[in-house]
Amino acid sequence: MLRKTLNASRLQDEVKRRLQRLQEVVEDGVKIVVPRPQIQAVDRTGCNWTMKHFGNAAGFEASIAGVLAQVQKAYNLAEGDEAADATEGEETPRRAAADPFGGAGASNAPVNLFGDTTRAAKANPFGDATPAKSGGDPFGAPPAPDDEANEPPRKRPANPFGD
Repeated sequence: MLRKTLNASRLQDEVKRRLQRLQEVVEDGVKIVVPRPQIQAVDRTGCNWTMKHFGNAAGFEASIAGVLAQVQKAYNLAEGDEAADATEGEETPRRAAADPFGGAGASNAPVNLFGDTTRAAKANPFGDATPAKSGGDPFGAPPAPDDEANEPPRKRPANPFGD
């Protein structure tokens, strides 16, 4: 049986809708926070997604597992280019997902995410100026004579309370 394909948002909404219609959830007035579905390798049942870390779910773990199993039987998560085009109820065969981390098939060239593919040369914003030598005044004043080296160490003042 081919499963219907939904994008992540619609799949999340479907699980949320089914959970909020459960009698025990309605009676307690609990709003269970549903996470985004995560893509995974196809398991033995043919499902390609999972959800973990539901919020505000204490005491409802069995109900959540039941709803999740029902939705996983009916729907698959759209991958790659299908995610934007998938509509509710659309049946599509699975395609290999693109690696979001630049694995096999990705070029090693750096990519600018803002659209510019050329790299700007590193430029010094201060022109040809170089950093000041350590110990010098950053404003270019000549170094002061070392007065503190000739002074004896200072003593603590006497206790004003007479202890």
